[in-house]
Formats: sequence, structure tokens, C-alpha cells
Amino acid sequence: MLDSKAIHSHATDVMQSPETYMPPDNEIDLLDLLVVIAENLRLLVAGTMLAGLLGLAIAFSLPKTYESTSILSPSKNGLDVSGQVVASYIKSADILEQVAKDLQFEQDVSSAQRLKKMEALIQVAVGKQEAPLVTLTTQGPTPEKAQTLNATIWKKLLPHTAPRGKEQERLQQQLEAESARLASAEMLEAATLKQLQSGTSSEGLSRLYGELQASNSKRQELISKLESQMEGLTEENLAQQPTLTELPAKPQKSLIVLGCTAAGGMLLLLFVLIRHALHGANQNPAQAGKVARLRAALGLKP
Repeated sequence: MLDSKAIHSHATDVMQSPETYMPPDNEIDLLDLLVVIAENLRLLVAGTMLAGLLGLAIAFSLPKTYESTSILSPSKNGLDVSGQVVASYIKSADILEQVAKDLQFEQDVSSAQRLKKMEALIQVAVGKQEAPLVTLTTQGPTPEKAQTLNATIWKKLLPHTAPRGKEQERLQQQLEAESARLASAEMLEAATLKQLQSGTSSEGLSRLYGELQASNSKRQELISKLESQMEGLTEENLAQQPTLTELPAKPQKSLIVLGCTAAGGMLLLLFVLIRHALHGANQNPAQAGKVARLRAALGLKP
């Protein structure tokens, strides 16, 4: 016969076997969650769709913002202007004030507020390549206003890349001197050519004519370089003119709709699970007191 200890041990094993195991009251059962979701499926689907429609309505009600983009190549023969310098010019108060005055932008507010609003409409990016490109992006309520703002910034900024003061005077004097030398050399070249064409040809005369041509060609390049330096950057340096877009950059309707749909679905699911948990707690005498205290703390009726 089995003694009492063996019988008690056998009974304990049977009670703890997988077939007779009962989960604790506070353990989450995946099957229960699936049942709760299935019972509230219509509410979840309808509520999520409603949240998506609400997001769509919000997206269409928000004001549209358009963008215009242009690209400047600051590299120019004889001119040393870095992309970072151009970017700093764009954001400078002097340039922004000129642009705002030209466009009659927010003239009824203070200068500080006007500059702050103007800066919010402008984005500048400088490339990292050897000859960095400067990308200017402007925003506006219409495609035309965004493009006009972009073009006006370049109109006011590009003249500032030209030398000023004594540097401009030095270049002007050098240009005048080189132009005078070129004119004199071209007259000599023409006279030499006339002699060669008249039949008075000699090795020395032919060599002189070749040297004059080479010298005048180099001097023309120098004059072109000086003129380029004095002129600074121009609209010809724009690798891409300010664009005129048809589609707004903001708001991004698809992201707003997806965000509202996802948020609405998550909140509804959370609501359903909390409601189910509170209902189950009310059925449990051990948890009923806690639920009552929770309702009291939240100011809800018992």
C-alpha cells in the first residue's frame, strides 16, 4: 500500500500537470485579447476609418506652401568667392531687408519680426565638392511668390560679390592700362600683317607677327579676367534658375492621413483593452476596491 506522503506527492504532480494548469488572475491571456478585439472589431475598424477621414479633412484645411529652388555655381574665372560666403550673404540682415522692401513683405511689423519671418521662408545648402554649389530654396503661399522671392534674393545678392572701394579702383586702373596696351599691340599687329601681305616678307617679320598674335591673345584673356573680377557673380552663374512648381511641398497629405489613422487605431485599441480590464476587475471582488479607488481619484462616478 502507498503511504500518505506518496499519495500527497502524486496528487500534487497531477494538479501541476499541463492539462490541469490554471493561469493566475493577473496573467495576460493572448486568446482573451483576440476575443476582445474580435468582439470590438466593428468599433475598431469604423473608428480607425473615421480618424483617417478626419486626418484627410485636416490635410485639406491646412494652408498650402510651395517651394522654388535655384542652384548657384560660385566658381568664376578670376573671382574667388566661396559657397559659404554666398550662404552667409543670403542670410544677412542687409540682403533680407532689401528683399523685404522690394517685395513689400510684412511692412507693418518691426524689423526684427520681419527678418525672422523672412528667414523662416529661406533654406540654404552648400555642397561639399571641390567647387561647391549653393542651393537656395524659398517658400511661398503660391508658386509665383516662392519663385519671385528666390529670384529677388539673387538680384540683391549677386552685386555684393563684386569688389568694392580701393580693390575696384585698382582693377579698373589695371583694366584701362591693359586695354591701352592691347590697342597699341593690335595696331602693330595689323601693320605687320599689312607688310606681310604686300610681299615684304622676311623671317624676322613673320616671327614678330606670330609673337604679336600670341601676346595679344594672352592680353585679351587677362582683360576678360579683369572684367570678370570687376563684375562679380551674375545670373549667368546660376546653374539652375528659380523653379516654378505646380505641386505644394506642404502639407504632406499622405503622412497626415497615415498618422491620424495609426494614432486613432491605437487609441481605440487602448480604450477597448482598458474598458475590458475594468469590466473584468469589477467582477473580481479582490480588484473591485482598487477600481473604486481609481474612479474616485479620476473624479468618475462609481
